[in-house]
Amino acid sequence: MVSPRADKLTTKIEDLRNSLGEKTSRKLEFDKCNRLVQRLHTLSSECKTCYRYFIDLEKHITELIAKSDQFTKADFKQHSQKLESISSHLLKEHKLVSKDYYLSIYMSLGLTIGLIFGLLFDNLALGLPIGLGIGVAIGAGLDADVKKKGKII
Repeated sequence: MVSPRADKLTTKIEDLRNSLGEKTSRKLEFDKCNRLVQRLHTLSSECKTCYRYFIDLEKHITELIAKSDQFTKADFKQHSQKLESISSHLLKEHKLVSKDYYLSIYMSLGLTIGLIFGLLFDNLALGLPIGLGIGVAIGAGLDADVKKKGKII
């Protein structure tokens, strides 16, 4: 169930996105903001830190709306740091993962293993794609499992 407060904050974020240009909206990562609002709202009843982060994000979005016509580099940096601290809390304390987390890890691991096997059998052209394919398959499977459990930010 979405509370009126979380719904109002999501609406503010969407209004700010619509009032700004595409480039600025991308820099401010509004999709990530919306996902964080939903997560913080669902977890705020059981975690006081999440509740404080939700209120802090609410104030921050209101400040962004107030100065929406004159952003500085410091504003972008502060916004990025705020989102990163919230994400860090959710990752560490609530065991959530970011989107495509396992895919990126297992893809690089698969490339490494493919490189090793390619060097062993004197055929890099065969080892790399096989390792990449195996890594992507494992990572995508784990990401799908995490998504099904609802543990993605």
